[in-house]
Amino acid sequence: MDIRNPMASKIDTPAKRNKLPVAKKPVWTKLGPKIHLGYRKSPEARKWLVRYQDPDAPKGASNPYKMQVFANADDVGFGGEALDFTHASVEALKLAATASIPTTTDALPLTMRRAVGAYIAFRDARDRKVKGRDDIRSDAHTRLSRHVLSDKALCDMKLRHITRERLLEWLDKVPLKAPTKKRLAGDLKAALRSAADTHAKSLPATWKAEISGALTVQNDEPNSRDIQILADDQIKAALRAAKEIDEEGRWDGDLTRLMVALAATGARFSQVARIERKGAFKQRRANRKTGVDTTDCVIMVPTSRKGKAGKVERPTKRIVMASDFDLLVSGPDTSSDGPLLQRWKNLEISPTVWKRGERAGWYHASEIARPWRQIVERAGLPKHTVPYAFRHSSIVRQLQAGLPATLVAALHDTSPAMIQKHYAAFIVDASDDLVAAALVNVAA
Repeated sequence: MDIRNPMASKIDTPAKRNKLPVAKKPVWTKLGPKIHLGYRKSPEARKWLVRYQDPDAPKGASNPYKMQVFANADDVGFGGEALDFTHASVEALKLAATASIPTTTDALPLTMRRAVGAYIAFRDARDRKVKGRDDIRSDAHTRLSRHVLSDKALCDMKLRHITRERLLEWLDKVPLKAPTKKRLAGDLKAALRSAADTHAKSLPATWKAEISGALTVQNDEPNSRDIQILADDQIKAALRAAKEIDEEGRWDGDLTRLMVALAATGARFSQVARIERKGAFKQRRANRKTGVDTTDCVIMVPTSRKGKAGKVERPTKRIVMASDFDLLVSGPDTSSDGPLLQRWKNLEISPTVWKRGERAGWYHASEIARPWRQIVERAGLPKHTVPYAFRHSSIVRQLQAGLPATLVAALHDTSPAMIQKHYAAFIVDASDDLVAAALVNVAA
């Protein structure tokens, strides 16, 4: 796939397409030799078209092209299933390929733009399948479009000509903080490694290893996790504020339940959003010390997708307080096959008019960006506090309670090495009592 530079296209975003006049004649952008993606704007609809040369057209024909309308465009205010520019480009190339129009490596140059576009389409398709929605854009889509596809000089380069030095030059100019730059580099590395696997014969033998080394970014910023740790009183204040903002914003308890889930489990947003309703249950067991039966309130937290390479792993069992459990299962959603935590989906009628739609699962942390700022302000938390502070606080609370670092790591779906690296000071503090109890008066 060789998607044109978005900066040069007139149809790659809804905002640009909104400026175009209503017309019968489509606006075209070239995808490859004799293949174009078109956009038609009518009063009733917004459509994607593909135009490609008819392989059966007689030589010298006045119109040797075939044209086909194949999808709705994702313009604001037009409902139904729709495709954005990237996905429409992928589908247009597929349609041309079925018509025997060459869209192979030999016909289209293997450029950075082609590799990144294919990876964006893959990531978006994966997220849409997982979250069961057709209007999802992955975070990789946003990052790579903004910082890679916008660089025309870089995107026009053939992959075989891209060197370690060229990638380091690009990365050095990206105006992002180290953690965000690391995520961007990881997305680009995944895109290029995927292209290298697919087109191994077209690239030098050492190319994949070279670009992997160039895009392996170390986060050298000072460890700031300690300032993201909240005291128990601060967590309670945040949850009280969440409840107030929930009521004022007519969230119907959805915001409160999400915040309680983050605080009670210490899980990442992406994990909490995927907790299944059937993964919340009460379980009886016998206390090994007293022999008395007790009831645990269990939340099964799905594993993170980070570094899993497609492997399916069992959820992590988390025991929560009964009051927190009762709140989490109190939502109006009763389907045993759906997510435990859902919220109302708002539908955009126009840029200034919205209406409440159906119930749906949470799908991106950006959905809570605005209410979180309100929570931080109302609870009197430091302005830099992020929702991830619930996770940091949960880890530290368990370490200070004396739980082994390996157990804390398992409960939070991370590695003991990461616990040691980022929370070493708290491990030492938690060990002081144990060390003191083992002291011997050797001078007596």
